[in-house]
Amino acid sequence: MKKDEIVKIAEETILSIQKIDLLQLDISDYDKEYFTYLLSHIHYCFDIYIDTIIRLLPCDDEDASGYFVDFGGGEGFLSFFLKRLGLNVIYCDLCSSSVRAVNLLKKEIGYGPDFILEGSSSELLSFCKSNNMRPKYLIATDLIEHVYDLNVLFSDFYALNPAISMIFTTGSVKSNILKTKKLRKMMVVEDRDRYIPVRRQFIQENYPGMASSEIDKLAKLTRGMIFADMITFVDIYIKTNMLPDNDMDKYNTCDPETGNWSERILSKKQYRKILDNYHFQVDFENGYYNIHRNNPALSILIKMVNFFIRNFRLSGSLLAPFIFLTVRNQKSD
Repeated sequence: MKKDEIVKIAEETILSIQKIDLLQLDISDYDKEYFTYLLSHIHYCFDIYIDTIIRLLPCDDEDASGYFVDFGGGEGFLSFFLKRLGLNVIYCDLCSSSVRAVNLLKKEIGYGPDFILEGSSSELLSFCKSNNMRPKYLIATDLIEHVYDLNVLFSDFYALNPAISMIFTTGSVKSNILKTKKLRKMMVVEDRDRYIPVRRQFIQENYPGMASSEIDKLAKLTRGMIFADMITFVDIYIKTNMLPDNDMDKYNTCDPETGNWSERILSKKQYRKILDNYHFQVDFENGYYNIHRNNPALSILIKMVNFFIRNFRLSGSLLAPFIFLTVRNQKSD
């Protein structure tokens, strides 16, 4: 599929979405807020969608068959775009309110993903196995940094189809020092104010005889763990009086109830190590800034920055606001 055709259909999709009064849909306040944000950045979002599709789709239209998975699809704009391109689309998201919003928008707009699923990678895998489907492509934007266990995620994706081609975007970019510093500062505050008290209460309730000083220590040391993993950690400590190994990054933190990471920052080496376990290879490319600005001078300046980011890969990564991870089977070529 040629880029000019994809860009043309992107504009058509944007117009069809903009015609709908999204805020009048019977959806949650959270989804209304999310829709408002997406609409204000819709051209930037579609720039990214276009690039992900071009990276995955072969030039030969005859090979663009099979199912496309929009994983962690949020409000579904990417799914509607994929469907408008004439592709077979599976939308999947863990958030029930987002799933409901996509179903409502599909009715309003008159087209949309072929299948709309609520769940994680395990529900997606179960659905595809039950329906004898082997998705060929998968896109997940701004998701990979929030998934609790990437080994589970990629194991499920490998089981979907060992030859699947995938692309991810993440704004948790370790090479961008300024952004990393900002995200880490945010995570320190979030862990201190939100998650340490939750972990402390959980330990106190499950180990009522434990000294307060021990609870405080373990509440800090179990950062980045869900409740089930916290139980294992604390049980080992009680039995051995030794702290189990925990190679957790000193900043990354997650919600102990849901496992949702705040903004987990991983290096390219760490991503490669995880993906290699499932025979996937990964290529990293620098993302870029939003050029769609009301100030023409600012747009020109941003275009210059984006040119530098794209054409000077290593030094450009120091400024990139996000990265693309294109993932394929090591033997696919």
